[in-house]
Amino acid sequence: MQSDPSTYLGTPARLAAIARYEILDAPRDGTFDRVARVAAGVFEVPIATVTVVDPGRVRFAAAHGLDGVTEIGAEPGLCVSAVLTDGPYVVADAAVDPRTLDHPLVRGALGLRFYAAAPIVTPDGHRLGTVNVIDRVPRTVTDAQTGILTELAGMVADHLELRSAATRAVRDERRLRQVADQRAERSDELAERLRAAAEVIRQQAHPASCELGGRQGCPKPAELKLADSWGDCAWACPDHAEEAILSVSSVFIADEALGGLTAFRRR
Repeated sequence: MQSDPSTYLGTPARLAAIARYEILDAPRDGTFDRVARVAAGVFEVPIATVTVVDPGRVRFAAAHGLDGVTEIGAEPGLCVSAVLTDGPYVVADAAVDPRTLDHPLVRGALGLRFYAAAPIVTPDGHRLGTVNVIDRVPRTVTDAQTGILTELAGMVADHLELRSAATRAVRDERRLRQVADQRAERSDELAERLRAAAEVIRQQAHPASCELGGRQGCPKPAELKLADSWGDCAWACPDHAEEAILSVSSVFIADEALGGLTAFRRR
């Protein structure tokens, strides 16, 4: 992990991961409030948060004990530094710890003295933010406590992954439905055109059977003449005509007079 916060926080891959989970500016809906409450209870502290760390800010996805606060600046020392670690990040006494001496939450009205966090890590290794606990008095922690904090961060990552997969599935279903609806609409329009064209050319001379049956052949009566932008022409039954028009964008219904380049050469 890189030691320069600005370098890591702003990497395109990490920013793409944050965007993929759609969590940074999403309204707080209470999804992670329970995680924050459990963390506060385990450490017996008044404040616990679930954060997403952007290059310019720390956004709260949940904030137990910090009513009305939605984000803070991205100063190093607390959440920003925690996303650079491979495991729990603990500050027992922020007033004397050189990592946090100048942090606004330590020097300001909050008077932060204790901080412990575990990074929220995606399956592909990106650290999105933290699950952390805060107190106004110095504290020590046990391995069991930091282990639970790590588990809570893992639960947040798992939930984000599941929610992202569900969102993708819903969007894919909508796209497929839209494609199906568009194809059905095109098919209906085409059916009407096929009926109209077949009526016009029904009495004109043409092959007895469909010419678009491939190697298997097609015994159905040839009712429509098709052409493409290369000047090729063929007679087809309505089923094969519809298949060709929907499958190949350059194919269209031709009138009997259309003969491609042959007619142009003989002008």
